[in-house]
Amino acid sequence: MRILFAGTAEIAVPTLRALSECCTVGAVLTNTDKPGARGKALLPSPVKQEALRLGLPVLQFDHLGSEARNMVQRSGCDTLVCFAYGRLFGPKFLSLFSGEKLNIHPSLLPLLRGPSPIQGAILSQARESGISIQRIAAQMDSGDLLAVRSFSLQGDETSESLTAFVSEAAADLAVEAFTALQSGSARFVPQQGEATYTRLLDPAMGELDFSQSAASLHAQVRAMYPWPKARTVWKGQVLFLTGVQGNFAQDGSDGEAMQAPVGTVVAKQKGKGIAIATGSGLLWVTRLQLDTRKEMDYLSFLNGNQDFLGSKVG
Repeated sequence: MRILFAGTAEIAVPTLRALSECCTVGAVLTNTDKPGARGKALLPSPVKQEALRLGLPVLQFDHLGSEARNMVQRSGCDTLVCFAYGRLFGPKFLSLFSGEKLNIHPSLLPLLRGPSPIQGAILSQARESGISIQRIAAQMDSGDLLAVRSFSLQGDETSESLTAFVSEAAADLAVEAFTALQSGSARFVPQQGEATYTRLLDPAMGELDFSQSAASLHAQVRAMYPWPKARTVWKGQVLFLTGVQGNFAQDGSDGEAMQAPVGTVVAKQKGKGIAIATGSGLLWVTRLQLDTRKEMDYLSFLNGNQDFLGSKVG
């Protein structure tokens, strides 16, 4: 078994590292280098950086056409493992591999198929999510399952923190799955249940509607961090809400919110933050950021914007 590992994002780095220790990784396929923040220098993907550190051959293409397929074929890999690569594979590309063609997906399939399962789990206020290793199939994320691991959600996860957790957990699951494949004990099972889907993240998904419940807004702030960040408008400026207090056990049911119009900044409280009235309950915000300014804790924000209390956002 000789693996072509296809990945780009930071979440896939521990899995590449783990598979390189337990299996033979013949080459790494990753997206082409992209301009940095100032657009001057091209930056390699996190997966490319790890592959070079491990001394593995790196393949990068703008398109997976005939030239790319020829180079992949010359790598001599018979097994494909994909994790956060960022491109779809066509039938001609998949036909290059005589062994398994696998994808690692951060959800309990068939739930949350598509490009943003981690954000989807937070937005849906799920109490449980997981990681699935599936065969790549023609229909997105519909392949038979080789390995699944579930975990509980506490309701205080951000996309950043949950991605970090999944990153390490996926590496462990991948080693278990490939150990089973190599020993001949692996079993694939069809997905069961009704599928749900996620969509590609975009800035519009961060726009806050304070007529919604505090619980929904709490989830939205967490799901949109660190990108694209949940946003509203205050005094004509874009205002990002980047941190919230509490979890599932604190659902924002404070009665004070019922006496103020939605979007009103009604209070501050030590240890909780700034309270904003919503359609149901108070949203306690702990970190804020005005557009073009630095992110800061709520006390620092209030020190610089003393007219924020009593004002209205949205």
